Amino acid sequence: MGSRNNILHLLLVALLCLSAWTHDDEGCRHDEIEQDTRLLEIEEDTSAMRDSSDRVLADSSYPSLRIYPYYDYLGTSSFELYVKNELAGPIVSYFASLLKVKYPVAGNLKLSSSVSQICDRSPPSILKGTGVEADLFIYYDTYATEQFVAYAGACYLASGTKRPIIAKTMINSNRMTNPKGDAVIHERNLYTVMHETMHVLGFDNSQFSNFLDASGKKRTGHVKSATIAGKTRTILDIPALTEKLRNYFGCPTLPGAILENDGGSGTAKSHFETKYFLNEIMVSSSNYGRRVSEFSLAVLEGTGWYTADYSYAEPFYFGQGQGCDFMSSTCSSSGTPKFDEYCTGSSRGCTHQGRGGGTCIGTDLLENCKSVRTIDDYDCDNEDAADYARLPDLQVFGRGAGSKCFTGTLNTRQSSNGATSFCFKYTCSGSGSSTQLEVQVGKKTLICTQEGPKTIDGYYGSIACPDPLTFCNTVGKKYCPLGCSGRGKCVNNICQCNSGFKGTDCSMVV
Repeated sequence: MGSRNNILHLLLVALLCLSAWTHDDEGCRHDEIEQDTRLLEIEEDTSAMRDSSDRVLADSSYPSLRIYPYYDYLGTSSFELYVKNELAGPIVSYFASLLKVKYPVAGNLKLSSSVSQICDRSPPSILKGTGVEADLFIYYDTYATEQFVAYAGACYLASGTKRPIIAKTMINSNRMTNPKGDAVIHERNLYTVMHETMHVLGFDNSQFSNFLDASGKKRTGHVKSATIAGKTRTILDIPALTEKLRNYFGCPTLPGAILENDGGSGTAKSHFETKYFLNEIMVSSSNYGRRVSEFSLAVLEGTGWYTADYSYAEPFYFGQGQGCDFMSSTCSSSGTPKFDEYCTGSSRGCTHQGRGGGTCIGTDLLENCKSVRTIDDYDCDNEDAADYARLPDLQVFGRGAGSKCFTGTLNTRQSSNGATSFCFKYTCSGSGSSTQLEVQVGKKTLICTQEGPKTIDGYYGSIACPDPLTFCNTVGKKYCPLGCSGRGKCVNNICQCNSGFKGTDCSMVV
């Protein structure tokens, strides 16, 4: 088994920048670098794909994607041990549980003795000789600079399908924080590296040309251009993905997934457009409360290399049901937001997904639109946010505590303190027009049957009740984060973790 080294092309290496970690989040900037990406002449098993007459089998049962994480390049510092023992593990478990591979490696994944480097490293001996039982080999390493939080990239593709099979993930010890048990910081780290892993698996512009169709042939015509909202956009048009997006937005003429057109080389065309997919895991800008939606999974399935278990998708509702006008029109008119997803001014409010409070700000990637972005001090999942809260004794903070963000003017003074955000636990009951929302404000229960302000005995001001039906089917919808990371079972929307794991998503080690 050897490698062909006559291929040199620009491969996207995802680089998550420092600014994505700030509360106002200007968005990360990805750069495209020149990397010697080689084809590995390796046998891929197509028996699950075709029968003896070379006909495509529609109801094949594909094997789970085998990912081999390699940690021997890591040292023994507390941060490197965190990467090895707590960060990489749940990501590998998640993708191995989520994806099945259509063309698994036949036998072992291995390199010839003549290979001297993989992704700028001397190849480990484990990849030579007998090799490893895997369809994807990823090595993890750390570095220390003043720039990027993390980056990842593939250096070997399978010679037949062009599927990435050997890759690296590099994590910046100067820019990523060791959470030391802090669930919110761990969550942030987790979604950062998951974003990079998505790029490795195929969600990047340098891989789009290698996608296969349902018959295993090279897909063509799926990357195109369209003029939307007065700008020329790159569109990723894969049948299953496009159909999901049309149904989701309620726009039957949507040409496909609109990709990012700002941010420069590497960022543009390799992410979903931030303006339309805010907080989805594969937008370039980062924020608290990121979600792995069905759309990212559909892109991975659209590579033609995998099938995806959509039960692992997290609830996502940014722009849902807003129609074609959401893509084609401006965000606001005469100083008033045209859609609930956006805001104007610089007021305090709740983020669209209800994760916590923040201020209305814009970024370059939002194209002159503004949204409420979560601030650490007002994050409902942050236990320390109680130190900055109005009426903290009435509120509930902490990851997994079950609270969401509500706005209001509630206070203990007759003179108003102005609107702010609160973190309250809640319960939804009923269905349809009889849906009822109960908000727990300290020891008192606020019952919301319709949208509008509600007062509470003993306090001045009010709490703004959201529409119960909308809230309970979006912000308040219960779910198991990351499908329990492949380390537990989802029972009644709560993760029951396997032995040795803990957390709302089972991603943390006991």
